[in-house]
Amino acid sequence: MELVSQIINDLIDDSKSLNSALLKTKVLANRIQSIELLNWASKELTGYSDNRDLPQYRKAKHAYLKGDYIQGNNLFKNADIPTDGLENDLEKKLLLHDFSDSIKSLESLISKNNPKIGFPLNPTIVAFLESNIQNNGNPYFQLLNVNKIASTTIIVEILSNVRDKLLDFMLEIDKQFDNITEIRDLKMKSEEIKSIVNNTIIQGDGNVLNTGEKANIKNINKINKSNKTDLISALKDNGVSDGDISELVEIIDQEEPISETSMGPVVNKWIGKMLNKAIDGSWNIGIGAAGGVLVEIIKQYYGM
Repeated sequence: MELVSQIINDLIDDSKSLNSALLKTKVLANRIQSIELLNWASKELTGYSDNRDLPQYRKAKHAYLKGDYIQGNNLFKNADIPTDGLENDLEKKLLLHDFSDSIKSLESLISKNNPKIGFPLNPTIVAFLESNIQNNGNPYFQLLNVNKIASTTIIVEILSNVRDKLLDFMLEIDKQFDNITEIRDLKMKSEEIKSIVNNTIIQGDGNVLNTGEKANIKNINKINKSNKTDLISALKDNGVSDGDISELVEIIDQEEPISETSMGPVVNKWIGKMLNKAIDGSWNIGIGAAGGVLVEIIKQYYGM
């Protein structure tokens, strides 16, 4: 099986890109009609468009927040961004990062020899962080940008994991079917190959919480000031659950806005909880749309 030998030789040579071995693996998977192997190799080559499919070795890596902000008359650049006051689940997810990029992209990131790499946060999340900091005693705080920072050693570990898994698979194929000389004859061993894929590559990797863009913001009909019927209707139109709507209605019955342009801290906390639901997929809306639709709806209700 010359193709299997070629892939093994590519994998044991650390100087060679994983991309080449994965491309050959995709050819192999197609020829032996291994759907599981083909799906995995394709996603590693192109990246994971749906983060719910992300393998364990790519998800929830430690990160921290850095950014530029204005405090009073002072400009602070590349400074730590506080997350005090956020709900624990939301804070935890902001300080973790999932790597869904293609293998080629990951390899290019470490080729620059930078010890750290930054990932810009969505503007909606940045605006929410700014509001949270303002509500925690810094009313003149202006957040310009935020990056999630991770060590490039994490990427090295991911690449090493992919290389090791693929090598284990190829070695096991070579060991069990060394008497088969033609690749096409491996088609007859589909169940055995499926088991090898599961034992060497999948190994119980489950799905992760969906952080992808799942739904777009819908058009918001005009909401008349203090009209709860309009408020509830707009929230329902954008997929907010009855329980979450009831919670917001109870909050706005008890809390007034801080000013003509700023909502109260409990309302902001509720928005943070909903962003958390958008991140983990329990509210079927994209992260970018989530904060924007809620802020727009509530501001219209308050007449801001």
